[in-house]
Amino acid sequence: MNDLTRYRLLAEAALPPAAKLLYSYLLDLAGGRNGTVWLSSRRLASEVGLSTSAIRRNLYRLEQSGLIHRTSRYSEEGIRLTNKITLL
Repeated sequence: MNDLTRYRLLAEAALPPAAKLLYSYLLDLAGGRNGTVWLSSRRLASEVGLSTSAIRRNLYRLEQSGLIHRTSRYSEEGIRLTNKITLL
């Protein structure tokens, strides 16, 4: 996705600036739409510069807006692993 397309997409989205920042960062990591990212909220927070709770809140907003889909992952022992975040 080129920068102009990204700017237009984010300008039209009724989201707070932090959600737009997070989505833009996820787009970079995933290589564009239809890409996938496996990162914890804690790691995203440290890389983007937001708190962990702000990351979770904005991931929820992005999911509700239809921009991403999150899939929870667990090990065979039931230990929670990083979420799979798919950009739509």
